[in-house]
Amino acid sequence: MSSPGNSLPQVPLPSSAGRLIPLTFGQAFDRVFRLVKGNLRLFLEIAAIPAGAAAALVTILFAALFSIVNPLHPPRPEEFAAHIAHLVPLMIGIFVAELCLMLVYALYEPAAAYAALQADTGVTVTRREAYGRVWRNAGRYLWLMILRALVVSAPILVVAAIAGIGVAIIFATSKGHVDPGMAFVFIPLIPLAYLGIMVYAVFALIWTAFCYPACVMENLTAAASIRRSFRLVRGAKGRIFLLAIVIYAILYAGFLVVELVLGFIAALAVLVGLVLHLQMNPWGYIGIGVGGVVFLVAIFVMSACSVAGYTSAFAVLYRDQRRCIEGVAPVFAETVQGGQTP
Repeated sequence: MSSPGNSLPQVPLPSSAGRLIPLTFGQAFDRVFRLVKGNLRLFLEIAAIPAGAAAALVTILFAALFSIVNPLHPPRPEEFAAHIAHLVPLMIGIFVAELCLMLVYALYEPAAAYAALQADTGVTVTRREAYGRVWRNAGRYLWLMILRALVVSAPILVVAAIAGIGVAIIFATSKGHVDPGMAFVFIPLIPLAYLGIMVYAVFALIWTAFCYPACVMENLTAAASIRRSFRLVRGAKGRIFLLAIVIYAILYAGFLVVELVLGFIAALAVLVGLVLHLQMNPWGYIGIGVGGVVFLVAIFVMSACSVAGYTSAFAVLYRDQRRCIEGVAPVFAETVQGGQTP
């Protein structure tokens, strides 16, 4: 049930002589920080579903591979072909599992966006409400994920294909002797092409930053959400980029601190084991297992914080852009149709 718990109070919106002006970077960052801080538990609960699905897939994969190709007892040469044949159904199973995992992640991002959008309007939802709302349009969000990936990666794949064809033509026509002059001209183009691809990818991610908020809040189709995002990011690209960079820097610094702490604890555990002359079996394996679990938990928390930060940032800026461009305080499409407010 939606409730106002842990929600943010509505703050006065900046204006000048009757003209709505966008939030500054400092105002936007402060609101994003408070959104994440006040709703971190909810974001962790939402992130637990895809994280659990991914962990289960990896565990099953390694267990299956270990049972087929046991590194402790490698197969004899005459048994190798039979072991390889067992990998075929495993690969099919992995492909099916990857499709299921894709569906989970396709629902994850809009669920997190829905939670952030509701929190920014002053309402706190539950994990069940977030996933229940997006599940009704699961196909739409899956298609949106595919469309966004195509917008970001399709030109990159085209450039990579052209470069690959060019290299193949050069080697095919050179008959084993590449012209140094041609190599001198072509080789510098590789880092330039890579730089261009990275610049395009950053801009494409910025252009589509509001596609999930638009799809969730306005009940748009996948293609309409992409177009809507292109329109709403006008005038906000700099703030989107700066917020993304700052969030990334904070998370990266936090990850480094976690790595240092875990590394120190691991080194201390090894030192204690050497001093006490503990055997590798079983204490060493137990320590490795515990360390692996702790590291996975840390990765999960950092990943959840990452998504929470980005979705909150996009939610805040999306609503601010609609307020400035259209002069409205955005509400969810179904609440308008039902004559209610969020």
